[in-house]
Amino acid sequence: MSKFKKIFFVFILMILVFPAAAQAEKEIEFWTISLSPQYDDYFLGKIEEFESKNPDFKIIWEDTNFSSINQKLRYRIAAGDVPEVVNLSPQLMSSLLKEDLLYSISDLKQDYSQYYYPLLWDNGFYKGKYYAFPWYVSSKLMAYNQEIFKIAELDPETVINDRKQLFEIAEEITKKTGVYALMPQIKIHHEFIEAGIDLFEDQNKRRKAAFNTEAAEKIITKYQELVGKGVIPKDTLNSGFNIALERYKKNDLAILFTAPQFLDSIENESKYLKEQTALAAIPTAKDGVINSPLMNLVIPKGADYKKEAAEFAYLITSAESQHEFSQRSSILSSALNLEENLELEKEEIITETTAGKSLENEAQKILRKQLFKNKDLTLIHPQADKLLKVMDEQFARAFANKITAKEALDNMEKEWNQILNKDNNEAANNEENNNE
Repeated sequence: MSKFKKIFFVFILMILVFPAAAQAEKEIEFWTISLSPQYDDYFLGKIEEFESKNPDFKIIWEDTNFSSINQKLRYRIAAGDVPEVVNLSPQLMSSLLKEDLLYSISDLKQDYSQYYYPLLWDNGFYKGKYYAFPWYVSSKLMAYNQEIFKIAELDPETVINDRKQLFEIAEEITKKTGVYALMPQIKIHHEFIEAGIDLFEDQNKRRKAAFNTEAAEKIITKYQELVGKGVIPKDTLNSGFNIALERYKKNDLAILFTAPQFLDSIENESKYLKEQTALAAIPTAKDGVINSPLMNLVIPKGADYKKEAAEFAYLITSAESQHEFSQRSSILSSALNLEENLELEKEEIITETTAGKSLENEAQKILRKQLFKNKDLTLIHPQADKLLKVMDEQFARAFANKITAKEALDNMEKEWNQILNKDNNEAANNEENNNE
């Protein structure tokens, strides 16, 4: 072979090889939280679907646990080598948003907001922009013992419309049966938000507590009254959900707020309990919102392929993909599925468990119908842990009747403002330094 032919041959090889190498370098790293190996087939199928439509890109999927993902992500951000799509809860997003480490999907040309339930989409809102694709959501509903309702001379088929009516019925149950009516997993800041009470207000660029109101006092006072009357057990705040479930299974609790995956335990307890258990949506407070923990997909600010990362995140969180995922798990979809919603509207939700119908199947229908009310009420604030610790501690003292509702609120407000003042001062100093 002549020298010219050899050079020409090498040149042709370079043309063929280097584009392929360049293509192989276009990798999108995708991180999830505790979803492998249970859902490997599902995710590998979605990855193959994306790669077939985007042959220039390869998805590198890595699954990690909740406790380590934040630290691991920060390490990669500091190293300048970030994954493109990351599964985070609103809680884990909080500090990253404050430090401006996440990419705003509002800056993309494509408007994705129309594809999701509005309240769940709004969970990704921060300082005028959106930063998250809402993914899967979990929620609760109300299971109740119909026979206990009948003994209390109440119609178990009566629809309970709101929190006020729920508490009135609960008091009647305990008064006439001696059974605990309720054992809710109370998060007092959720109660405030659900009642339309603002936790914060801004005055002259300084944030302060805003929840010390008459409405908040009434909420705490009502819980004190319910505990005093034996409607709610005194150990409610110190006992987990499993205690409430066991009380319900022993007929010592009339109403149980539960996620659908625990209904199998009720069905398997006894034929009697399965037949007597009816299901309904959880009655809401003033704002009509139901707290529902949400998982998001976000794009770190340093990601190399933001547009393609968004397209992959949308594929994973689309109505079609989430419907498929929900068939394999007990989670709910954050994506609007108009066809499915129309079918649900036509269906009459049957709350009684009849032969051949499982409680969990009926629960999924109820939960899907209330998705428009679902919102993750996680407190998004850099000092959230400290603020919530103060609020929970003071509410616990009031719940135990050691202090009044007003004293609890005054203590909460004082300690919140002390924490917020430090944060306000830090923000003011940073702004002053940036202006110099």
